[in-house]
Amino acid sequence: MKIVNFYKEKNREKGRDLKISDQKNKSGFVLFQNKIFIGVGIAVIILFLFFAAWSNFMKRPVSSNIEDYRYFEVKNGQSTYSIGKQLEKERFIRSALSFFITSKIEERGALQAGSYKLSPSMGTGEIVEKIRKGKVDAFSVTIPEGYRVLQIAKVLQEKGQVDVTKFIAAATGTEGTLFPDTYVFPYELEPSKIIKVFKDNFESRTEKLNLDLDQLILASIVEREAKDDTERAKIAAVYKNRADNNMLLQADPTVQYAKDTQTFLKKKNVDFTFWTAITKQDYLDLNSPFNSYKNKGYPPAPICNPGLRSIQAAISPEPNFDNLYFFHDRNQTIHFSKTYDEQMRAISEFGVSGM
Repeated sequence: MKIVNFYKEKNREKGRDLKISDQKNKSGFVLFQNKIFIGVGIAVIILFLFFAAWSNFMKRPVSSNIEDYRYFEVKNGQSTYSIGKQLEKERFIRSALSFFITSKIEERGALQAGSYKLSPSMGTGEIVEKIRKGKVDAFSVTIPEGYRVLQIAKVLQEKGQVDVTKFIAAATGTEGTLFPDTYVFPYELEPSKIIKVFKDNFESRTEKLNLDLDQLILASIVEREAKDDTERAKIAAVYKNRADNNMLLQADPTVQYAKDTQTFLKKKNVDFTFWTAITKQDYLDLNSPFNSYKNKGYPPAPICNPGLRSIQAAISPEPNFDNLYFFHDRNQTIHFSKTYDEQMRAISEFGVSGM
């Protein structure tokens, strides 16, 4: 009996030892868990502080130069991140990611398309707010190749509320030198300053070409005649051949130019369609030094503002190309001829564009 009691007592002691050990294990595990939670919490706080510091730094202005202002265009449909990447590339901001986060979290709302006057001295938040509120400072305008002054005035009025009458008056004598390109102009910029930008661009693009007035006039005719680049040098050669042979150029665009000029002088506005097809009666009746069906040689001035490819074609017409006639058929394919009879036979066979 004493032996039995002895073993029971031993088992009870072992049980107490096991309970004590289990409690110690549980206590150790809880302590381990607490340490993990504390460690994770500290790591989160450190990451948050690091992110806050990074975000604050990245939102700071790139520069302290308050006089460094440039224009930046946000295009329709452009994503927030691509806007940020472009701003970062042009050194307006430090980080595209910071711009994205700021625009999505801190300054909620869609970014508005337009041209903005921005500076690297502006913070990211300031730039986001300006674009989000659509506080545009300028307008972007593309001048197509072959537009004349009157058409450019119309486009500027539509895009930037530029006064048509003042622009046309300021542009007197500049036909041919208002280089076709895409520009950004501040609102309310004086017409004379807009014209200076056009002309400066023209000078920059042509300064090494040794371009003379006859070549510029020829380029303006080529610009209105050619359907694609492959035709330009050949058309230039045809008109140069005719001028060199003391022939009438008989270029339809010169008559269109004269006709539209008369329309403008009668209407006193630019609200009409330019460069409409002419009739036989037009070139027979229209009295103008620009009517090349009546006056030999080149017109007295360019009839539009040509692009660089037409200028290059006028400077270097197609070599060894002795054709004197051309026309576009109903399919807009061009046909060249050396004689009037060849021209008439080709017209009879293929037909003429617009007829």
